Amino acid sequence: MARHGERVGCRAYSGTVTQRQLVFEQDFDLPRAIVWDGLVDPDLVSGWLGEARITAVPGGAYHLGWLGSVDFPGTEGAITHLSPPERLTVVTAAHGELDFQLSEVPGGSRDTSTRLRLTVTLEIDAAFEPRVRANWAGSLRQLVGLLRGHPVDWKRDQVEVRSASPEHDTGRR
Repeated sequence: MARHGERVGCRAYSGTVTQRQLVFEQDFDLPRAIVWDGLVDPDLVSGWLGEARITAVPGGAYHLGWLGSVDFPGTEGAITHLSPPERLTVVTAAHGELDFQLSEVPGGSRDTSTRLRLTVTLEIDAAFEPRVRANWAGSLRQLVGLLRGHPVDWKRDQVEVRSASPEHDTGRR
């Protein structure tokens, strides 16, 4: 963990933690029900986000073991809002609140598509925000892959995620 005044990536750690809201959007050429399953089915979540134990009811467990990032330790969570197939809100012990909202958008090969809006509300130092943004953007790309039939191969892809991080770059090409 960085200390006050230390450098993290190319920004200095300030020692001041503030609440931040990070918003991501991803469109899928799929019906909402399919994207929804990718958020609440433990087997599917394990194919894009991390090892999952989920009880998909209000107040139910949403526990994650992040498999593809050295930056994210596992976290315990609880579902605070569940409105299938429109909205899932999870409050986690280590990564703040995750609010997934799904809306239908016109178009696509099935005459309907889905827009996922993920809002992550958490308390972090500004120096860590770019890394958290990059991790969530990568996770959403993995969800796209899963829903196209390509779940993450964690044994192979964890090495690639680590080697793609500037902090883990040894300079070898």
